[in-house]
Amino acid sequence: MQFQGTFSSQSTSTSRTHPRPKTNSLLGQTGGQSVSSLPERPDIRVVKRDGTLTPLDVSKIRKVAEWACQGLEVNLIALEAGLKTRLREGVTTREIQDNLIHCALEMCSPDEPDWRYVAGRLHIWSLWKDTLVRRGYQYGDYARTVNEKVCANQYDAKILIYSPDELQEAGSWINSDWDTDYDYAGAVLFSKRYLLPNELPQEAFLTCALLLASVEKPHNRLKVARQFYEAIAQRKISLATPILANLRVPRGSLASCFITTMEDNLESIFGEITNTARISKNGGGVGVNVSQIRATGSWVMNKPNASGGVIPWIKLLNDTAIAVNQG
Repeated sequence: MQFQGTFSSQSTSTSRTHPRPKTNSLLGQTGGQSVSSLPERPDIRVVKRDGTLTPLDVSKIRKVAEWACQGLEVNLIALEAGLKTRLREGVTTREIQDNLIHCALEMCSPDEPDWRYVAGRLHIWSLWKDTLVRRGYQYGDYARTVNEKVCANQYDAKILIYSPDELQEAGSWINSDWDTDYDYAGAVLFSKRYLLPNELPQEAFLTCALLLASVEKPHNRLKVARQFYEAIAQRKISLATPILANLRVPRGSLASCFITTMEDNLESIFGEITNTARISKNGGGVGVNVSQIRATGSWVMNKPNASGGVIPWIKLLNDTAIAVNQG
C-alpha cells in the first residue's frame, strides 16, 4: 500500500510498505473501509514543509494515522477524534504531525500500551518526511548518501573500500519497516542521539555493518556485512553507544571500552591521564588500574609519609574524564 508524504492536496508521493502486523488491529473498520471522525475541511489551508500553502487534504491524515495504527491494539477513531479540534487555518503539516503524536501519547496507559508504538511510528514518519524535504530523497540511493557524507566529512572515508556497485547492492538490503519497531521514547532517543544530519536509521545501521565487515577478504565482505546489518537492524545484537555513535564518523573506533594501567611513577601517571583524555575525546569508556600506586604514607624519594596514595590521582582522572566528556 502507499500513502502520500504530506497532509496537503498537492504533495510529492512517498511510498512506504506497511509494517508487518503484530497483533489484531482495532482500526474501527466497517465493510472494509476506515470509519473516520475527521470532517472534511476544504476551507482550511496548511503550510507544507517547503513553506508553500495548499488546501488541507484530510484523507492523507487518515492514511498516515491508519498506517501508524496498523497491527496494533488501538482505536484509530480515538486518535482522529483527538486531532480534529486542533485543525485551523495556517496550521503547518509539521504541527499536524506533532499533534497526532501528542494525541497518541495522551492515550497511552497500562491498559493500552500500544499507543507508544503509534507515537513512535509517527515520529519516524516525520523523520522520513523531513529527510525527503532536506535532501530530496528518502531511502533508495544509499551510494549517493555515502558519497555525500564522505565529502561532508561525516562518514569515514574507509567506507569507500566498497565500490559504487557494492554500495548500491548493499543499499538494496535496506528494509524501512524495521524503522517502525521502536516505541516513541526509543525513536526519539535514537534519532536525536545517534543519527547524523540528514541520515536515516537504516543507513546508520548499514554503514556500521559495512565498516565492521571491511576487514574481511574482498570476496566475503558483502556477505558478512549483510549478516551484520540484518542482525543489528532487527535488534538481534546491540552495538554499544560509542560504536553506534562513532564508528562511521572520521577517526571512529571499533571498541567502546578501554583498560589502562598506571605504574608507580610520574611519567606513567601523567602519560595515562593523557591517554584517558584521548580515549574520552573519541567517545570511548576508560577503566584505569591504579593498584600499582603506592599507599598513603609510603616513602617517596627517601622521605617517610610522603605519598598521598591513589585518591589524588583518581580525582585527576575523574576531572579529566569530565573535561573531555563526549556524552
